Amino acid sequence: MNKIATAMVAMLIIGLSTPAFSDWKIQFGSDSSQAGLTPPAGAEDFPVGPSSYRMVEDNLWILDAAKGRVLCFNAENKLINDIKIPGLPAKFILDDFALQMADGKPVSIIVTESMDRQIVKFSLTGEEQLKIKTNELLQLDEIGIDTNGQFYVGDFAKEKIAVFSADGKMLRTIPWQGSGFAIDQENNLHTITFTDNIGHTHIKLSPDGKELAKQELGMPEVQNPRIWDINAKGEMLLSVVPPAGAAIDHSLFTFSAGGEILNKAVFKNPYYIKRYLMAGKDTVWLVSADYSSAESSIAIIPVK
Repeated sequence: MNKIATAMVAMLIIGLSTPAFSDWKIQFGSDSSQAGLTPPAGAEDFPVGPSSYRMVEDNLWILDAAKGRVLCFNAENKLINDIKIPGLPAKFILDDFALQMADGKPVSIIVTESMDRQIVKFSLTGEEQLKIKTNELLQLDEIGIDTNGQFYVGDFAKEKIAVFSADGKMLRTIPWQGSGFAIDQENNLHTITFTDNIGHTHIKLSPDGKELAKQELGMPEVQNPRIWDINAKGEMLLSVVPPAGAAIDHSLFTFSAGGEILNKAVFKNPYYIKRYLMAGKDTVWLVSADYSSAESSIAIIPVK
């Protein structure tokens, strides 16, 4: 009998009330409604499966890194979008994607492709809108895009965020410690920095790069901070590795706009998935995945 491995997206309750939620069950396989998965060929290899997840209202968006496409499933577990990423090379590595929003709805998608170090933006029907192949960036990591089309690419190796205009011109770079970043509803950029004498600091930048605010969070003892989301109230989601924790052990904090800790949850990091947390109105969704078997599936269930 074959062993069945599962990948789950679990819901961590961090709000004041229990929200409505949807259940998804997505199979891996070759059919159009199934996500791609390439199990590791050897003990030292990493599996290739969905590398990044986003959630918009009740819809789940997945970057299918094995098949080179973006999938969207609605609340009834029905595949409603299957978008092939245009212009990919024969061999590609897809790390992260972002959705450009307008009036609360996705209108475009932007992805990072690391094999050729390129950035591709395309419509929800798969038409290429922009492609940048840059030698100025070394290790494409995270990507985010605001409602005006300005986008941000984290370069983990060079420790900077590259800022691009909507037409693809590089505007500036921002020092970055690989600690994630988030774009709020007013298109401001939020980052985290660490200094020995202070600890961690939350920095807010305007779309034109001006510093708007700086909030000292402290917690010098924690490791690997990553900012995930800023909501309409200015509340921030930040994950860290506790001082005595292993690399996969994480604590997730919700900070108020004034820097106070509002909530805390714990989880284990699925280390081979680029973007594994998604923020909802009152919840955070966590991807807990095992991509070691081609017979796996993705089961999305709520966990209180």
